[in-house]
Amino acid sequence: MKVIFVEETKGTPRVEFNPNGDMLIAGRSLPEDPFSFYNPLLDWVNECTLQSINFDIRLEYMNTSSSKQIYSLLSNIAENKHITSATINWYYEEGDDDGFETGKEFESMFKMPFNFHEYAEVLS
Repeated sequence: MKVIFVEETKGTPRVEFNPNGDMLIAGRSLPEDPFSFYNPLLDWVNECTLQSINFDIRLEYMNTSSSKQIYSLLSNIAENKHITSATINWYYEEGDDDGFETGKEFESMFKMPFNFHEYAEVLS
């Protein structure tokens, strides 16, 4: 398995998918072409032969099409016969009830443990 590393931009999140099973998506997700952006990530998960993965999702904002792609990623993790242990760490900003609820909705759709982490807003 190869490393996938994508630097964060104004419209796309930082991505780090590592051969040891550590996965990260962080930032804002509103790519112009979500299929082109997320397809390599979906392929990575589909080709994964690891038994255990750890997926950190720290999206401060995602549009509807990105939400569908995150659903697809989680679905592919759940359906991958090699992955027998998946931990999903869902990060949401302090007071962001919508962000928390989005994570809870995803958790209810999959039989994987979600860990919820609230973090303080970073002021620039």
